[in-house]
Amino acid sequence: MINRTLNLCASLLMLAVLTHVAHSTDMNHVASVCKIGIYDSRVIALAYYRSEQQMERLQAIRTEHMKAKSENNQDKIKELEKEGPWIRVRMHQQVFSTAGISHITAQIQEPWKQLAQDTGVIIIVSKWEMPYQAAIVETIDLTLPIAQLFNPYEQTLKIMEAMKIQEPVPFDQLPLDPNF
Repeated sequence: MINRTLNLCASLLMLAVLTHVAHSTDMNHVASVCKIGIYDSRVIALAYYRSEQQMERLQAIRTEHMKAKSENNQDKIKELEKEGPWIRVRMHQQVFSTAGISHITAQIQEPWKQLAQDTGVIIIVSKWEMPYQAAIVETIDLTLPIAQLFNPYEQTLKIMEAMKIQEPVPFDQLPLDPNF
């Protein structure tokens, strides 16, 4: 819900900028104003889920699960045994389809402003959240620089490259059952 709200806000901001720009008389200025940074959220999700950071998080959950078992803490065991499959469902929705990744991008907030300044973009959004763009909008693909923030392994980089030509699975075709 939060991700959809953020995407709506980003869309409204983009609409406001484009409305302002459409009324500008200097079309050369328009092109420089309307640079939008985009990223493939699937690739960012892949880089995150295969990152050292995420591996450490999963290991902490496994350790907590083992501890709960050794202490015979049935409530904690049940809680953790439910969490793992849902992590997998969310991961599949994000890596194979176009589910939002706001919980991932929130972990790398610091570099966004610098990345935008370095590339001259006025906003950075998932390319899957841009169903239309006017001819005066120039998109800059920032997928790789964003994914690099998770220090992907060589194998992950190869998978990321292959994903460029692969269309996402329609969201409604992904199973939502965590026990699949």
